[in-house]
Amino acid sequence: MATVAQQTNKRRAGPVESVVVQVPRALLVSVLAAGIDCAILFFLVDIIGWNRVSSAVIGYLAGSVIQYVICSLWVFPGASQSVATGFLTFTVLSLVGLVITWIVMALLASAYISFAKMVALGLAFAWNFLSRKYLLFRPQPRQA
Repeated sequence: MATVAQQTNKRRAGPVESVVVQVPRALLVSVLAAGIDCAILFFLVDIIGWNRVSSAVIGYLAGSVIQYVICSLWVFPGASQSVATGFLTFTVLSLVGLVITWIVMALLASAYISFAKMVALGLAFAWNFLSRKYLLFRPQPRQA
């Protein structure tokens, strides 16, 4: 029988099936990935002078790699058995989020870049969380 401290540590550190715990964890991971994403976006646009849509794509892809690693280890318990298959599926699902980001950044081209990025992040987060939870990291049926 596990102690209360062991159960608490497991809930804090290990993957869980409860959406009540997964959403805040996914948000935390998304904030980290968004920080990396935005840092790359603003660096490429403001320092290097690249196009903002191309820069948003590169930042988004970098953040996605970070998200896959952390989500598969900490957020979702039903991670794919194969890392290669899991990452490929994650990437395909993330490409939809990338398209959402690209469309929002293009549609809001005349808006402040920070506002456009926040709208893109919100919409992409919703898609990414739901698709990962219900398509990629859904719990595998238990065998008797």
